[in-house]
Amino acid sequence: MNVTFITSPALLAQHFFKAAPLLQPVIDQAARGEFTVEDIRRLTEAGRVITALIEKDGEAVLAMAFEFVHYPQKLAVNILALGGQSVDEVASEFWDTFKEWCRSAGASAIEASCSEAMARLLRRQEFKSVYRVVRLEL
Repeated sequence: MNVTFITSPALLAQHFFKAAPLLQPVIDQAARGEFTVEDIRRLTEAGRVITALIEKDGEAVLAMAFEFVHYPQKLAVNILALGGQSVDEVASEFWDTFKEWCRSAGASAIEASCSEAMARLLRRQEFKSVYRVVRLEL
């Protein structure tokens, strides 16, 4: 398993095109109009989002877009989108590496606003429900 954190224009050019098709179904099925894959690319390019690409045996199998959230007393990593093939299996392999990377960056929590299906998957990675997001469309 090879993990690339896309954090530079060169890495964006080399790898984002492999991450985009893994993220697109998440946008189509779970996002509620908050962002597109092109938005994730632009935010990655601007340094506001980091896109991680996980490859196994030379094949892109998982992509995740995340951002740092600076609370007054806590630094968290917010997962915007997580998608790919065999997400549960690959995430299990990747998770310890990702948690350590987040800790080394100063984060003390990883969070996600997500569908119930993704929440079930993340519970297997020890996520706990903290808040419920409610929305009034205008």
